[in-house]
Amino acid sequence: MRDRTTQILILIAALLAGLAWQQGGAALAAAGLIEGGKLLLNTVILLAAAFLIAGLIQTLVTEEAVSRWLGQKSGWKGIALACVGGALMPGGPYVYYPIAAALLHTGAGLGALVAFVTAKNLWSVSRIPLEFALLGPQLTLIRFAVTLIIPPLLGVLAETFFGGRVEQIRAAVRQ
Repeated sequence: MRDRTTQILILIAALLAGLAWQQGGAALAAAGLIEGGKLLLNTVILLAAAFLIAGLIQTLVTEEAVSRWLGQKSGWKGIALACVGGALMPGGPYVYYPIAAALLHTGAGLGALVAFVTAKNLWSVSRIPLEFALLGPQLTLIRFAVTLIIPPLLGVLAETFFGGRVEQIRAAVRQ
């Protein structure tokens, strides 16, 4: 699947480069490639930091500790802790997905992982000041109140219906 995804992305990039060439010649195509290169350089630094953090989590935090706090048997405590961790996690998907993968590899349960990622997307504390400034406190508080139940609920549902497959998921991700 990864190979197919890579092939599709390369095809889309080639089509867009061809379209840029057609609309503005070599100069427009080169400008697009330069902008993409700048974005790549900025992202590589962020990705490197996130993957280093993920690797350090895997080596510094024992599987026993992750299993105890976030594993399948941690119950509501693990899901609640994952929700808080997701809400407090800074950065975007380049940061929290490698960390979620590290937690998966070191023994976190499926429910905790789903709660972590969902809380990061719905409860991100680092986003609240911007949301207050742009949307106002009333809309921000309504949005937060409406989504308050979602991360723990999804964590419980994921653990209930799919938690028994976590080892199979770990094995598939390692391949």
